[in-house]
Amino acid sequence: MDKYFYINKKKFYYQKFGNGVPLIMLHGITSSSNTWKHVVKTMEKYRTIIALDLRGHGKSDHFSTYKWLDFSEDIVSIINRFIQEPVEMLGHSLGACVASQIAAIEPNYIRSLILEDPPLYHPKRVGREKILERFKTQLELSKNINKNEIFQALIKDNKEDDKEKYKDISENLFNLDPRVLEETINGSALIGFDPDLILKKINKIKILLIVADEQKSGGVLIKKEVEKIKKILNNLTVLFFSNTGHNIHVEKEDLFIQEMRSFLNIK
Repeated sequence: MDKYFYINKKKFYYQKFGNGVPLIMLHGITSSSNTWKHVVKTMEKYRTIIALDLRGHGKSDHFSTYKWLDFSEDIVSIINRFIQEPVEMLGHSLGACVASQIAAIEPNYIRSLILEDPPLYHPKRVGREKILERFKTQLELSKNINKNEIFQALIKDNKEDDKEKYKDISENLFNLDPRVLEETINGSALIGFDPDLILKKINKIKILLIVADEQKSGGVLIKKEVEKIKKILNNLTVLFFSNTGHNIHVEKEDLFIQEMRSFLNIK
């Protein structure tokens, strides 16, 4: 049976596993809570895992706006109303930016943060045209109401052994509200998101920053920005994953989990 948190009559889908300290997992843009399925298999032995679908993604409801601040305030409400105790938080990409903003809003509710390749400065650094270029195909596919057509378009130029991967992606794009990408492309999603201010507000929180190879990730987070982040955050651990793209938790699953466990002091 599907599980939902309800906020102002809107539903947010979540998956819950295990027992222990609550660990909230937040996916990246166009993805869903299913992205964590392999990580969950290990981490549910040590934590209560709450993997959510952000607004407009997966099985969660669609909304009228998709500012990064909206995503953050949704999760703050869920923590305050339903979890009601300090949490650890893991976020990938957009989810990592959202996790950082949640911590800035409610620092007393955050035990620690794991931020996987967050595009904190990427949109403003590369500009609207590059963001459009990055998401143009996904936006077009997300407007298709035929899931099989999305799948066929994805596998057209890809290997047979990637079929399962592209089934998941087609499912995510089919469920996605296209306005999520439209607001990201036109820049309105960033209203109310100030990375420098956020980092200053969370500078005492224990944080693990996991960084992809910028040549493989398309420069989502670059070394110059990592150095800037290091100067702001006082309780930071940084890990670079060489020869690894943006989806580190998928590409280097075992090592990713190993580093998570080490950071969270899980033997």
